[in-house]
Amino acid sequence: MGHAVMTHALYDTPQPHTLPVRYSALSAQAQANFTKFMEAADNATTGTEFDTCMVIVSGTTGIDLPPKREIALCACPNCWGCDRIFDANDPDAHPFGQSTGYNLGRIQCPHCTDAHRATDEQ
Repeated sequence: MGHAVMTHALYDTPQPHTLPVRYSALSAQAQANFTKFMEAADNATTGTEFDTCMVIVSGTTGIDLPPKREIALCACPNCWGCDRIFDANDPDAHPFGQSTGYNLGRIQCPHCTDAHRATDEQ
């Protein structure tokens, strides 16, 4: 009689999420994947590498990518408790400050932008 061999996937199959998503709503594994591959995207040296990282973030967290395939975690300097993941190109989001040397900008989600808009000095 034969035996079945089961292998374990490198990443669990994530639950699907539509933007905006709360980071805290992701599983522990999805949070780890999000952090790992967003850091890789931030340090990517080519557009292709950046895009690949965004696709991997999506595939390992279940977050649907927006049309321009770029997501962001809110960087609000006023509440620091916001954990919204959103479309980085949302017209209601607010980029602020400098992010020299990195690919990911400092961006407030639309909710924080409306509630307490950041300034470039923050």
